[in-house]
Amino acid sequence: MGYVYAVLAVFFWSFNVIVAKYFVDTFTPWQISFYRWFFASVILFPFVVKEIYKNGDIYFKYWKKVLLYSIFGIILMNTFSYVAAQTISAVEMSLIGVMGPVFIVILSRIFLKIKVSKLQIIGIVLSFLGVVVIILHGHILKANLTFKIGDLWMLMLALSFAIYSVLMTKKPKEFSQTGLLSMMIFVGTIFILPLFVWQTIHSPVCDKWDMLTIGTLVYMGLFNSVISYLCWNLSIEKIGSLKSSVIYYLMPVFSSIEAYFLLGEEIYSSQIYGGILVLLGIYLTNRKSKSKS
Repeated sequence: MGYVYAVLAVFFWSFNVIVAKYFVDTFTPWQISFYRWFFASVILFPFVVKEIYKNGDIYFKYWKKVLLYSIFGIILMNTFSYVAAQTISAVEMSLIGVMGPVFIVILSRIFLKIKVSKLQIIGIVLSFLGVVVIILHGHILKANLTFKIGDLWMLMLALSFAIYSVLMTKKPKEFSQTGLLSMMIFVGTIFILPLFVWQTIHSPVCDKWDMLTIGTLVYMGLFNSVISYLCWNLSIEKIGSLKSSVIYYLMPVFSSIEAYFLLGEEIYSSQIYGGILVLLGIYLTNRKSKSKS
C-alpha cells in the first residue's frame, strides 16, 4: 500500500504545473497559494477540530517540528512552482522539479545514514534518464535550455520537497496523519496570509470568478492538497522516503497523459520510451535484495 499511496500522491500533484500555467495571468503566486490552502483548511476543519482540541498539547509540545513541516511542505514548496511559472516553460519546470528525489537520496545518506545500493543507484539513474527523454522529446543532444530565474525557483522547490520528505521520516508517533496535516495547513495558511494581502494590495485579485476557476481551486484544496499529502505521508511512513522518492519520477508520465486528454497534445514515441525507463528504474530501486543479510 505504500507504493499505492505514493502513486496516488504523485498523480494528484501532476496537475500542479498545469494549474500554475493556467493561473499565471489570473492570480499572483502568493494569491494562488493562499486560495489553495484556504480551501484545504475549510475542507479539513470539520473533520479534525475535535482531534486538534483534544491533542492540542501534543502539537504545542512539538511546535518546532510542525513549523518546519509547514515551512518546507506547505509555504515554500508549492509557492515556488507558482513563482517559477511566471518566467519559464512547463518543460523546464518538469526537468528541474524531478531533481527532488535526487536530493532525497543525498539528504537520506547524509542525515539518516541510509545506505544506497548499486542497484538503487542504477534505478535512480534510469528513472532520471527516462524523465529527461520524456520532457526533451528524445532530442537530448539538441536541447538548448538557457538559465532563467525560474530555474532557480524550481531548484529550490526540489530541495524543499526533499527536506520535507526526509523530515517526515522522523515524525513523532503521537501525531496522527490527518491531525498533523491539518496543523501544517492551518499554520501555513496563517503565514501566507500577510503575503497574500501584500500582493493583493499591489495586484488586485481579478474578477475571473467563473465555475472553472472555482472548481480548479476546490480541486487544488481537496485533491492536490489534502488527499495527496495524506497519501505521500502514509507512503513515507510505510516504505520510507528513499523508495517513495523514486515513484515521484512518474510525475511527467502522468502529465503527458493528462496533456493528451485535457489539452489535446500528441503523445510522442520518446514519451513512451521514457515512461518505460521510468518504470524500469522504479522496479530496480524498489527490488528487494536476494541476499540474506
